[in-house]
Amino acid sequence: MNITVVGSTNIDLVYLVPHIVAAGETLHSTKHELFFGGKGANQAVTAGQLGAMVHFIGNVGADDFGEQIKQNLQDKGVNIAAVQNVGITGQAIIQLADSGENSIILFPGANFLVTPEQIEQHAERIVSSEVLLLQLEIPMSAVETAANIASKNGVPIILNPAPAQQISDSLLSKISILTPNETELAILTGMKTETEEELFQACSSLLQKGVGAVVVTLGAKGAYYMNHFEHGYVQANKVVAKDTTGAGDAFNGALAVGLCQRSSIKDSILYASKLSAYVVTQMGAQPAIPSSFRVKS
Repeated sequence: MNITVVGSTNIDLVYLVPHIVAAGETLHSTKHELFFGGKGANQAVTAGQLGAMVHFIGNVGADDFGEQIKQNLQDKGVNIAAVQNVGITGQAIIQLADSGENSIILFPGANFLVTPEQIEQHAERIVSSEVLLLQLEIPMSAVETAANIASKNGVPIILNPAPAQQISDSLLSKISILTPNETELAILTGMKTETEEELFQACSSLLQKGVGAVVVTLGAKGAYYMNHFEHGYVQANKVVAKDTTGAGDAFNGALAVGLCQRSSIKDSILYASKLSAYVVTQMGAQPAIPSSFRVKS
């Protein structure tokens, strides 16, 4: 299982609060914790812990946080040969409410210094991969460069379109599996996504633009998926959530592992759903994953 992740790394500064702060409100935090994060790093660490050979392409800061992130990636089984130290490490300021819900402010830092030229320098890593995993916390030009390399060489691409923004039809046409949540799907399509019929119509519009399959993550409700042959819901395991930060990233990392295993899309979603259900019962976006989830080689 050879997976390349092109994306972001962050230090997550987590503040536990009774509820998400409202506009104009001052709220005391009951606890502060520091975790490793960044959507790209979260996905890479997940796949690495599940038994994949993972190469990460991206940036960390030329600072102590950057060195800590690189060491953590290595410790979690991720190859960091293509990680550069430049600028200031990206940071996420996270409010975590007693309910388990969160609110996040991102400072991109070194993540926004990832360039198309940097991606091209490591094109061979993408070409030799079984899956390329992308998100949108680095410049779109870098994302598009990675997707172009993968598409020209027949490498399947999973794109997690977060943070939500508009994506060109050219990029969409190269995506094997697109994994938005409901809000991201609505922004991508300009359509409502509240009912099953609305999900069907929104996903259909993306398939018409060349996307191979759409997997919509629905939190506690599970996921809704569609390709050119089937569609339907996959239910989520019921758990008591402590921290939902990184749940979607864990889902994507596990989905990439499932794709490498040549599992059906539904079986891959089931596997990813079980893993993300476990992750929300732990603190932080990169918790240690039990060996029971690890794919047997």
